[in-house]
Amino acid sequence: MSADQDRGVRSSTAQASAGDSADAASGVPDAPPRPRSGVYVLEAPRPRPWPWPGHKVPLAMSAPQADGGMGGTEAAGPSLLIRETLHVDLDGLAPTMVLSGTRSLLVGGSVTWIAPVSWDDNRLVWAGEIRYRDGTAFLMPHTHVRLELPPGRQRTVRVTFTGGGASDATRRYVFQKEAFREVSIEYDCVSDATAVTSYDLRAHPNRPADLPNATLSVEEVFTRLGIAVTNTGGDNVVPIVKAGSDALWSDVEMHDAMQVHWSRWADAPQWQVWTLFAGQHELGPGLGGIMFDEIGAAQRQGCAVFSNSFISAPRPGDPHSDQAVQRLRFWTAVHEIGHCFNLAHSWQKELGNPWVPQTNDPWALSFMNYPFSYPQGGEPRFFSLFRYVFSQSELLFMRHAPERLVQPGAAPWFSEHAFEEFRATTSHALQLVLRVNRPSAQFEALEPIVAEVKLKNTSTVPIVIDRNTLTTDELAVIITRAGRPARQWLPYARYCRQPDPCLLQPGESLYAPLFLSAGLNGCDLAEPGSYEIRALLSNDSGTVLSAALPIQVQPPTSREEERLAADVYTDGVGRVLAFGGSRGHAPSLDRAIDVLHDVVERVPDSALAIHAAAALGRTAATPGRVLLQDPHDSRPKEFMAVEPNLPQALAFLKKAYGTPDTAANTLGHIALAQQIHQTALVLAQADEVPAETARELATGVADNLQARGVLASVVETVRADAAQFPD
Repeated sequence: MSADQDRGVRSSTAQASAGDSADAASGVPDAPPRPRSGVYVLEAPRPRPWPWPGHKVPLAMSAPQADGGMGGTEAAGPSLLIRETLHVDLDGLAPTMVLSGTRSLLVGGSVTWIAPVSWDDNRLVWAGEIRYRDGTAFLMPHTHVRLELPPGRQRTVRVTFTGGGASDATRRYVFQKEAFREVSIEYDCVSDATAVTSYDLRAHPNRPADLPNATLSVEEVFTRLGIAVTNTGGDNVVPIVKAGSDALWSDVEMHDAMQVHWSRWADAPQWQVWTLFAGQHELGPGLGGIMFDEIGAAQRQGCAVFSNSFISAPRPGDPHSDQAVQRLRFWTAVHEIGHCFNLAHSWQKELGNPWVPQTNDPWALSFMNYPFSYPQGGEPRFFSLFRYVFSQSELLFMRHAPERLVQPGAAPWFSEHAFEEFRATTSHALQLVLRVNRPSAQFEALEPIVAEVKLKNTSTVPIVIDRNTLTTDELAVIITRAGRPARQWLPYARYCRQPDPCLLQPGESLYAPLFLSAGLNGCDLAEPGSYEIRALLSNDSGTVLSAALPIQVQPPTSREEERLAADVYTDGVGRVLAFGGSRGHAPSLDRAIDVLHDVVERVPDSALAIHAAAALGRTAATPGRVLLQDPHDSRPKEFMAVEPNLPQALAFLKKAYGTPDTAANTLGHIALAQQIHQTALVLAQADEVPAETARELATGVADNLQARGVLASVVETVRADAAQFPD
């Protein structure tokens, strides 16, 4: 995009993207001077370190000033032991009209502060109250800030901090760079997919009339908004000739492939994002994209876009359908990358305790809203108004929030957007139930905890509901324990699904299993003790809060269980169990698979052994693929086909499902029925599988589920699975 085109995009999008802060700018009389937006640093260093290593700070002292002293004289430069940056956001595209900064001691401690500011026509300064702090408070005790531009100095600003019982402090800053953050991105594309990383803004006639005649890339979407994104140049095409007969991606395969495939992968926070353009997910064409967590401690580093999904479906009656498809593919890529920066959906801003107070906004004309769910008009209405920007709250977060919350690989997904407690108004038409399918809610030590959530229409009229609502971000689960802060259970994968509306008749219900033992927050239910779990569903039909589900986690009963605990409560084991298996080929996953083999051998009578055997057996029974790359080989990456190990698979499957009542108690009704169905489909295609063994497993499960009063339709599906194997 040329400079002129970029200016055109800026002018045409600024009014829409400025949103609720537009009045802050438009109400300023006589166009006050605005400093250039971007990052500023203290003007010049001065070699006066404070405090010296080992120096004890008297409690009565105020916070150290940038010149190394404690007084209020103007500081010409920073201490060698204090580092400071200033983010000025008063000019350019969609300014948020705030100042923010970070002060840090090289010997420990830092603080991030944010202040909304407006023009003071009397004092000729930009002034405001510091309303947000995060970190070591004594480094920024002041409560107010004002900024002025020294005459004749275009790249320098003078900032004075006042209030808070501390002496006034004035510091000078010099402009360093436009970008508030700098990020590198890599695109990889599977050979059966289409990568869309740019879009011609005027290609489709349904658009704001003043959009410029320009092509916008993914990198430019962020860069023009102050988040400099550059392509690493590591993009390549992944052949799928060895991907197996279905050519569908499972979460397990994507997680297993990530570490090998991404040239910049590291299990540590870094300003890097990986985007995979793939064909289709195994969940089907209703899944258009996913932001999934990286293996290990680093999270939010990767996402995927599925081009053979609903986002590529032709638009009936639209003579420009091809361009509408390109537009939605482009939107999906930016949307999923936005999740990598820890951005929530537009209609979920109020969830729990966000980093700053926010408001749900289903009307937001932002990349983080769903075009196809836009009120009163859906996708056509959304794109007739959309200017390819983020909302003001999202820009505030990306530009000014503490680095750990924004940086990929740092804070977990939705960190500091999590719940502290619920204050919900309950819909009288719907009932939400959280339950476990067992006689007692007591769980063995190390036993994975699988619950089921049920949404029932308790009214006398049909209700339109999204069939996927219980498996989307509309459902939130909170875990509480006496004396501990509440924790939100965050599953490993986030899905972008096409709405699938259905009529839920009076008395009918939707169901979904929840693997609660592990997620992005770690193992929230690992310690012995009593817990309460609640579910909250918030969608167009209302807000519904479940009753609390009390559960009890028992302490270990043997030295063997105690020794296994350190190996079981790991991220790798949690992922393998949550995703139903893994083929390894990553250090943490290889170790996790070894642990599950140990579990089956060392504690064979435990509930955990059933989960371990199910994951190992289903993986061994299923043909799949592993993405390989020799770091010393410049040839393209490719898949290696993995054939089933049926003797091993049958041994594990008998262990997992051979005692149906025990399996149903720990796996849950829904998960057990799903696992049997998936396994039966695979075994039915293998000639060497003993039909009697496979039939007995499925029939035993069907009989048990029927005896437990499970829905007849579920039981019939399992019986149909058994019927695939002849007598």
